[in-house]
Amino acid sequence: MADAAGKGIRSQNLALLLRLVCDSSPVTRVELAKLAGLTKVTVTNLMAELIDNGLVHDLGVTQHGGPGRPASRVAPDPLGPVGIGFQVEVDHVAGCVVDLSGRIRRRELRRMDTRSLSPAEVVRGARPVLRRLFDHATTSGQLVAGIGVALPALFGRDRDGQLLVRSVPGLGWQDVDVRTLVAGELEAIGALGIDVRLGGSVPFAADVECRGSAEDLIYVGGEAEVGAALVTGGVPHAGAVGAFGHVPVHPRRGRCPCGRSGCLELSAGRAAMASAVGEPETALPRLLSGKEPFAERLHDGDRRAATATTLAARALADALAAPVAMLGPATVVLGGRLAALGDALREPLAGRLAEQHPGPRVRIGQGRPDTALQGAAWSVLAEIVDDPLGWLDRTS
Repeated sequence: MADAAGKGIRSQNLALLLRLVCDSSPVTRVELAKLAGLTKVTVTNLMAELIDNGLVHDLGVTQHGGPGRPASRVAPDPLGPVGIGFQVEVDHVAGCVVDLSGRIRRRELRRMDTRSLSPAEVVRGARPVLRRLFDHATTSGQLVAGIGVALPALFGRDRDGQLLVRSVPGLGWQDVDVRTLVAGELEAIGALGIDVRLGGSVPFAADVECRGSAEDLIYVGGEAEVGAALVTGGVPHAGAVGAFGHVPVHPRRGRCPCGRSGCLELSAGRAAMASAVGEPETALPRLLSGKEPFAERLHDGDRRAATATTLAARALADALAAPVAMLGPATVVLGGRLAALGDALREPLAGRLAEQHPGPRVRIGQGRPDTALQGAAWSVLAEIVDDPLGWLDRTS
């Protein structure tokens, strides 16, 4: 019993220290002892274990300008385990490799019209992307901890609580076993026994954008579709797997691809807003250059774009009315494609929200176009950070 208790404490302390290293690097052992509330001896011993097992790297002695002995700094090991993120868009599939520092080490993309293909054909077409990502990791001598798949999907759960893709309205997918399809492609390239996890694009992006925030937030973003996630304590709520874009707000606006009428997507979704200005729906410009045709038109003073943005702001405010009233967040964060619209969206949205609930601030997020992809990859590494001892036991 005492041994089990001791192992439990050791496991908790290893997780605490690895989390601090990932969040605060480069950092000295003395600083870690203060942050963790542990003795210097305990930190030294546990850090040695993390270093020996390839999770933390000793950077050597920092420049020393004050009294006392020089101290060495530590950081996540750049050759430690990595996670792979993968996503499907209307005109491409993309992936990335992320290390324990949260840094993207490699990006890959393949153009394809995914709406004209079956789910199996799309995933099969992504095989070159997956192979290049795995080749990059393995030639660097890194273990791939797993792959996170980000989708703008409506999810359900199986008996074990695992996410299931009920539909991806923007792609016309219904009841697709994405996990099995991806696992099959991994097996085809020789990547056996790799964990595959699914998640919503918006919760993945919210995890990267809002990690460490002390206030309660509602993150509203997405690329292909509008989504929302409640963030408490810097962590997206586990239940945030629905598609906010399919909340009905204006029943007379027509029928949505999901089968319902008047969904938020028909006012604030990428396809609807692109159509309002006569632009084709595309994801590539934003991912490749950070720019989006609709946002460019808006910032150049296009009246149709301005009108569509105002309508989107009103629809977003109406969809947010109930969550804001019930949850009382301090801030609503606009991320993803919506962030690119800037104050042209934020100001009318904040004004209409204030009429209903004079509470939350509305701010523009700072995430990149590939934030959801980065979050998908990090979702795999988060398990290692939360339980490094479990990871070491599995890989030893």
